[in-house]
Amino acid sequence: MIPASTRPSFGILALLSLCFTLAGFGALAPTDLRCEYRVDPLGIDNTKPRLSWKLVDSENKRGQRQTGYQVLVASSLEKLEANRGDLWDSGGKEDSESLHRVYAGVPLESGQHCYWKVRVNDSTGKLSDWSQPAKFTIGLLAPTDWKGQWIHKKDQKMTDHNWFRKNFTLAQNPSSATIHLASFGYHELYVNGQKVGDGVMNPVLSFMKKRLPYLTYDIAEYLKPGDNVIAVWHAAGWARWPRVKEYRKPPFTFKAQAVIQDKSETMVLGSDRSWKCWKSHSEYIGPWDILDFGGERIDARRQVPDWNQADYDDAKWPHAGVWKGKIPATLSAQMVEPQVKFQKVTPKAISKNDDGTHLIDMGRNYTGYFEINLRNGTAGQTVTFEVANRIEPGRPSCYGQKSEYIFDETGEGTFTNRFNVAGGRWVTVTGLGYQPDLEDIAGYVITNDRKQISKFESSSELLNRIYLINLDTYLANTLDGILMDCPHRERRGWGEVTVAAMYGDALPNFESGAYMDQYLQYQRDAQFDDGQIRAIVNEQDRPFFMWKANSPITVWASYRMLGDIKILEDNYDSMERWMTWLFEHSNYSTGGSLIVGERGKREFPGLGDWCTPKGNFWDSANSPEANHFNNCLYAFMLETAGKVASALGKTDDARKYADRLKVQRKAIHDEFYDPATGDYGNGQQVNQAFALIAGVPPESEKQKVYDRLVDEVLYEFPYYDTGSSGQGLYTRYFTEYGERMDLIYELLRDEAHPSYGYFLAQDETTWPERWSSVGGSRIHTCYTGIGGYFIMGFGGIRPDPEKPGMRHFLVKPSPVGDLTYANTEFVSGYGPIVSNWKRNGEGASFHIEVPVNSRAKVFLPANDKSDVEEGGGPAEEADGVRYLGSEASAAVGNYVIYEVGSGSYDFRVSKLPVTSFPEPMFRGPNLSRIARMSASSMHIETEKIPGFEAFKANDEDPATSWRAASADDQWL
Repeated sequence: MIPASTRPSFGILALLSLCFTLAGFGALAPTDLRCEYRVDPLGIDNTKPRLSWKLVDSENKRGQRQTGYQVLVASSLEKLEANRGDLWDSGGKEDSESLHRVYAGVPLESGQHCYWKVRVNDSTGKLSDWSQPAKFTIGLLAPTDWKGQWIHKKDQKMTDHNWFRKNFTLAQNPSSATIHLASFGYHELYVNGQKVGDGVMNPVLSFMKKRLPYLTYDIAEYLKPGDNVIAVWHAAGWARWPRVKEYRKPPFTFKAQAVIQDKSETMVLGSDRSWKCWKSHSEYIGPWDILDFGGERIDARRQVPDWNQADYDDAKWPHAGVWKGKIPATLSAQMVEPQVKFQKVTPKAISKNDDGTHLIDMGRNYTGYFEINLRNGTAGQTVTFEVANRIEPGRPSCYGQKSEYIFDETGEGTFTNRFNVAGGRWVTVTGLGYQPDLEDIAGYVITNDRKQISKFESSSELLNRIYLINLDTYLANTLDGILMDCPHRERRGWGEVTVAAMYGDALPNFESGAYMDQYLQYQRDAQFDDGQIRAIVNEQDRPFFMWKANSPITVWASYRMLGDIKILEDNYDSMERWMTWLFEHSNYSTGGSLIVGERGKREFPGLGDWCTPKGNFWDSANSPEANHFNNCLYAFMLETAGKVASALGKTDDARKYADRLKVQRKAIHDEFYDPATGDYGNGQQVNQAFALIAGVPPESEKQKVYDRLVDEVLYEFPYYDTGSSGQGLYTRYFTEYGERMDLIYELLRDEAHPSYGYFLAQDETTWPERWSSVGGSRIHTCYTGIGGYFIMGFGGIRPDPEKPGMRHFLVKPSPVGDLTYANTEFVSGYGPIVSNWKRNGEGASFHIEVPVNSRAKVFLPANDKSDVEEGGGPAEEADGVRYLGSEASAAVGNYVIYEVGSGSYDFRVSKLPVTSFPEPMFRGPNLSRIARMSASSMHIETEKIPGFEAFKANDEDPATSWRAASADDQWL
């Protein structure tokens, strides 16, 4: 079914319906109020928080925008409703920006409750009604504000999951009540038997020696007059991780502080020796380390059903101990959304194995909880669950992801994870005397509660599946506030995959402002004293350059999408220290490039691309191809650092980076370029693309380098020829720099090895670690990062390079190949953006939606403006449409460019430009040189190195493909 390209946007309709529920007097209404990117956040520690709102126009008037606003912030809801901004009344501000407006009222204090609302002036100056009220609270800003002590269970083991409780009495219902809770490891909070909130496995991970995130909970609704209890379930989690050498044994302890207020007094309850504690009926299995993150054991015989109820008799429980060791960490509010059960996973099938065990197929690889209702057991009977991401001959391989349930005398119960996750699809159940029913089983994806803000659908079912599985892979590896390489085997935050995935998967597809604040804070905290960025944010360093490149690359990518100058300010000093270290480890003074370590050694800058189709191993470190790769990366980083400096008005620093960049580009070109061929190094795709995106080729050579890249993609090696570390700039180049979505479409639609289509043909439900689709890991981030192709490429929704932030953006769709339609949506900070296109014979229709208070440059594939209509007439004569000119495009032939304001637009192009691929550059007698030839790892000598070559004739016929029998040459 091909949906109409002009269907209304789900986002705009939803916001319009919301607008009509507001008691507004005008057509324009502020909605979706955010503080620090979040809705009604509790316990923030930024005392000058960023306030943002979206605008909806019930009349959907073109060009509607904000010309001014007034914000009120009050210390109570009553004062706000009376329009008394006792904390801040901004007054009427002539300001058209609706994002990141910085609070400028009276200084905010620890525990402050703040209620706020906004009204705006529209494009004619007419004032809207007030928005609905929003709220934020301030956390504990100074160490002296914390009255609680660090407590623990005195005889605890690091594998224990412990219960803590504190009884107290209230004379009346409180007017407000909050708890601040900081823990090494995970915690859950209960009040009077009820779990507070829907979070799981919080707080997120941090560099624990320096900082520990705490969460703030609103507990007023859980309290009552009379007896009450606060209870905490605590597990060590990442405090068991032994691989950060600066802090190998963090303490297993937590600190809590409740502030309960009624009309007459304030009660402060801090964690101390008066709290009672007990070992719970669950505990960890396994050491929480690479290759063995273990699982959880639930012993139903030890259950205490009412342990978190106020009337439970805890007389036999011992008192908590106060931690006596030194804790150097600063306590900071968790900025990112808490982790939750993000998606439910439904099992697909159950089968019985020959050994009497049962194999549950959850239908897809995911990372999170496994849950099963159990029956027919006997007291002491143990049921084991082993979760695997792949099936090997005879049995799934689980990397120690093993959990257990021990029945009590009832013979019934439920196993579910609480303080650990598993990554996989296949669950082997041992020790159960019957075959469980599918309806008794569920899985839950665990990740931070970030809404998806994108949609993509096209005429290619293959593309649609790649888009969805890529996002599933990203989510399966986004845990504890960082992006991991794999959840089942390592859980390490390797930096190179973050460079790719933040650009391609996070920012264009999920709410990421608070996430990036949290992640970049972690990166700064983990930075080394000499200025180096840590290559694995939650472990030891590696001397590999791309793994350290999130500063400044991901910092700038975040600013481009979010338009938040604070991101640059927060990370500038860290970037300066890192770029200084790089400068000191370069040959700048002699006009040379980076100082390079010994080939094959783990010395900086080390590896280039990794997990590539052609295979590579450690001996590729500091090879000629790796050196070219890393020097181009340095040039790109210098250019990016210069952009950061310029955006902050640091002109001297910007000139400094520009000077270093000039020297670096010349050094790369002189060392690696062959003017006879147009190749950098061996001319592979990554070499050419990296040189082009880094601006290395002189103007006289640029076309030759570009032509060689195109020829490489189409003929010499027509496969997706990059790996985990190349992906970060490869995707950027083809999406926004080279703008060759026609080439990317040819690569994505391929189903031969190596390709994403090949992954799908192997029944992968998340991307594996190797293009070969074999080996140890089938949930890996090596090939994530491609989400931007769909939103920013085929849909064309992306930032204007001249105006960071999405208030001014581009819509530059790519109707390429045999695609007949694509529908794309992205929700910016201003509202939903829609780019739908559909071919109609020789022409096409384009439905574009621009949110209120935004403007877009719309690029339409057309030969001339005379071929473009909007609303039934010439486009340049349509209301709100301004013709800007045209631009040649290798991918679509030609773009005609218009500028539009907010509103809904329906363009029609009578005839699309006709494009064709160039002929192969090779003219010799060996036809295999222009065949679809690949050094393949479908059969391997080792997991990482290919053992033979596979061939596919460039004729679209699968029958003309074959595997070579050996490494010897074979010819078409």
